[in-house]
Amino acid sequence: MGKVLLDMAMSLDGFVAGPAGEPEGALHEWWFSGASDGPTGEVIEESLSTTGAFLMGRRTYDAGDNADGFVDNLFRVPHFVLTHRAPERAAKGDTEFIFVTDGVESALEQATAAAADRKVVVSGGADTAQQFIRAGLLDEVQLHVVPILLGAGIRLFDGLDAVRTRWEGTGVTASAGVTHLRFRVPG
Repeated sequence: MGKVLLDMAMSLDGFVAGPAGEPEGALHEWWFSGASDGPTGEVIEESLSTTGAFLMGRRTYDAGDNADGFVDNLFRVPHFVLTHRAPERAAKGDTEFIFVTDGVESALEQATAAAADRKVVVSGGADTAQQFIRAGLLDEVQLHVVPILLGAGIRLFDGLDAVRTRWEGTGVTASAGVTHLRFRVPG
């Protein structure tokens, strides 16, 4: 069975989205800039080759759908969307979306089956990530820290005061526009 990886981009001051949950484009420029050379290119290539399924929240799904972000999706794997209600239609493009309405454990079980021995990647947003952290369902965390200060928005780790865990640093990959931090989450 593959590992469960939380994989998110964030600003230096800990924000993963704007104040209303809208995507903050500056956090993802490193991915979309075509940085296929050097250390960031290696991080991107590893992600493309080891991901077997994605898990995301409904807000992240809606943001991608509204921006046609799934039309040219490089990840040809099932995307599981945690939601209270499935939309009337799936997003444009070839990406397969499965809407899960019965919680994180069910979503993870379905994504794990789909991913086989590859990674299940929890990719957004903050609320979904926090649910997985609280439930102790993560094996690894990869944060892509972008050297900007947003000053406002949704923070990845807000509301986790009662969660006390120590992650083990397993890697740092630095480049000019982003630093990739890798952690193992003790079981």
